[in-house]
Amino acid sequence: MSVKQPSTVRRVLALAKHRKGTVLFLFALIVVSQGANIAVPFISRSLIDSLTNFLKSGGPLPINVLLYSALGILVATVVSSSVQSAYNYHLFKFVTKVEDRIRNAAFEKYLKLHALFHHGSSSGQIIGRIERGGTAVWVILNDIMGQNLLPPLVVFVGTFGALLYENAWIALAVLVPFPVYFFITRSLSKKIYEIEQRANDAFENVSRELYDVAGNVLTVKKFSQEKEETEHERLLLIEAREIQYSAERLWGVVENVQTTIATVGRVAVLLLSAWFVFNGTATIGEFVLFITLQNMAYQPLAQLSIIFPRLRRNATRVERLFAVLDEPVMVNDKPDAIDLPSLKTQIEFKNVSFAYRNDKQWALKDINLVIPAGKTVALVGRSGSGKTTFINLLLRSFDPQKGTISIDGVDIRDVTQESLRRQIAVVPQEVDLFSRTVAENIAYGQPSVSKTQIENAAKTALAHDFILELEKGYETLVGERGIKLSGGERQRVGIARAVLRDPRILILDEATSHLDTESERLISKATDALVKDRTSIIIAHRLSTILRADAIVVFKDNQIEAIGKHKELLKKSPTYKRLHDLQFSDEG
Repeated sequence: MSVKQPSTVRRVLALAKHRKGTVLFLFALIVVSQGANIAVPFISRSLIDSLTNFLKSGGPLPINVLLYSALGILVATVVSSSVQSAYNYHLFKFVTKVEDRIRNAAFEKYLKLHALFHHGSSSGQIIGRIERGGTAVWVILNDIMGQNLLPPLVVFVGTFGALLYENAWIALAVLVPFPVYFFITRSLSKKIYEIEQRANDAFENVSRELYDVAGNVLTVKKFSQEKEETEHERLLLIEAREIQYSAERLWGVVENVQTTIATVGRVAVLLLSAWFVFNGTATIGEFVLFITLQNMAYQPLAQLSIIFPRLRRNATRVERLFAVLDEPVMVNDKPDAIDLPSLKTQIEFKNVSFAYRNDKQWALKDINLVIPAGKTVALVGRSGSGKTTFINLLLRSFDPQKGTISIDGVDIRDVTQESLRRQIAVVPQEVDLFSRTVAENIAYGQPSVSKTQIENAAKTALAHDFILELEKGYETLVGERGIKLSGGERQRVGIARAVLRDPRILILDEATSHLDTESERLISKATDALVKDRTSIIIAHRLSTILRADAIVVFKDNQIEAIGKHKELLKKSPTYKRLHDLQFSDEG
């Protein structure tokens, strides 16, 4: 058999390495089951030859042979069926466990991948790869070890060995068609592989569009685009199917070739066996034995027309799953990484420069900044000036190409990521909520907190009252991405989450830039309680929200233009003064 990417199938089979005992047990079961099957034609030969001799020569009826043969066939059939059932059950358990293991590994890897990977990929496409790839792993293992490959191959080896022992010419006639079939299939495999790759790309595009539309379903309804989006999805699916159909047509050719070759082989064995009978070198029982064993031997050839296209199609899907697993993790803990001690003195950026593509197109350049513990620092600047990149570097979403970021003198690359982020809480502009209860969202990442602690955090965030008004209070499901809550309510749930986390470092990322006046007032009041006695970093476009900061850092062209208080920045920072004049003139 020729599969274009044997490494992919080998990698799938390698997933079973940790369960070698189970594999050997399954192999033993299938050998016993198929061995019992192969025994039936030999019992039948003895019975047929005994009956033939009785009809030709007369004498007593061979009752004993008849009874023993019937009993032997019954026992062999029962043993084969029982062992086959046990094999099927244990095989199902085995392949599902392998599937679950690879799905979990791929999902874990997806969560660990760096922020740049997530920014540049479609979550729907990646999840689709994991789902289809996991199913494809199951299909490949089940096809290889189930009814379509391993059992038929065991039968072929057994029957071919038996035929070789009984009659070498018959064995040779059975063997000859297989190389011809392999050669023809191989000649078509490259073309089919390329088509399957295109088909998988097309179906991934269908999934990506489905996730995209589903995630923006309210926008679709607002613009009355239901019919248009449905038609667009239908056309994408038609395009994907047309590609898939072209591969199926080629597999139809392979199947016809297989049928023709198998038929020629069967006719050859039939004629050769009949010739041996006519010459007196074989009995009627042996004739039946040869035909039966030949049919059993050709079972794998019939199965190949099923398994080849399925292996090909599913191997391309598994390749995409392995692509996720093979994606390098850009930010790793050092082998000797330590837990970060609690922040006591300062956070320091020293000569920090960072480029997203390692091409010296700096997103941040020569950043030098010290943030004393317990102080509030505001970051301002035009969009794209480097504020969010600054925060992501502190969170160690990625590492700078130059310079160091330290907390109390400890380089954050020398500590575990978990211990670093344990000290940080982020309240973003758009708070991300799971489709879980309010309580579960507030307590996210802290499964052991009590209901009282959750409620106290919500009270600090001024969220307790509106939560009690919800249908089930704290047990209310908030819907996908918190769709059942307003923007201000989601924001206060996010603040409650941060309060419960009790971080040493608090990051407010443009937390009030999109709210109405009343919501902003409530958020500001909750924020004041949250930042008290914490090291806080605030990103805001509205300068009115950060006038009381201990220091304001002005970013321009991915560098720090100035650091200072509000009044002195109006004098020494052209960027700050321009932002101030624009905002306060608009408000006036």
